[in-house]
Amino acid sequence: MEKYEVNQGTNNLNIGCKCHAQTVNDAWEYWYKNLAEQARLGKNDTSRDGAVVGEYLNAITVVDDPTRFIVTSPIRNMPMRYAVGELLWYLSGNNKLKAIQNFTSAWNRMSDNGETVNSNYGHKIHHYYGFDQWEYVKKCLQKDKNSRQAVIHIRPAEDYIENPTKDMPCTVSLQFFIRDNRLHLTVYMRSNDIWMGFPYDCFNFCAFLVKMAMELDVEVGTYTHIAGSLHLYERNLVK
Repeated sequence: MEKYEVNQGTNNLNIGCKCHAQTVNDAWEYWYKNLAEQARLGKNDTSRDGAVVGEYLNAITVVDDPTRFIVTSPIRNMPMRYAVGELLWYLSGNNKLKAIQNFTSAWNRMSDNGETVNSNYGHKIHHYYGFDQWEYVKKCLQKDKNSRQAVIHIRPAEDYIENPTKDMPCTVSLQFFIRDNRLHLTVYMRSNDIWMGFPYDCFNFCAFLVKMAMELDVEVGTYTHIAGSLHLYERNLVK
């Protein structure tokens, strides 16, 4: 099998491109290389977070082995201490800012009140909606292994125009499937930065997939990551 199987889409807008890779690192290297090529060709768009020099719309990533979920590329040099700290923060379900400050101060600028973090995935999964979505998914799949209803919602349906926030969740939903006794996970992101978002999101969600498979006593299947906008900021372009 080739390292990558890629569908580049059918137009110059880079819409609907797909990367089918063996590992998360393989996928990251493919997307970064091609986003950086857009920058080389002169792409430069404005955004609230800085200049965007590469972007794919509806970018689909399929990872065949989600147990290999660490970006190991020397280009990125992903800090594993922070990655593990963030994963533990999510698993705890504690959305307090102070809980992650032992590992980074990066979340400080995103907290609206200096005390909590809206987009803590664990809090959204276990507490935010008034019931435990993780347990719901398990029960759903234990009751019917072919269910198509095992969905976890992260981004709430709120009016962010009337109630602005610095910390709108980038993740919309997670859907789990069991097919042939293998657990598959599909995640939809409204927006995903290839440098800061993609490596850590894939790390966390693949870990969630493995954990759920262990709890359900099934094999680990594929991980699919769909980004409405997968993009590269100029500040992260390695020159």
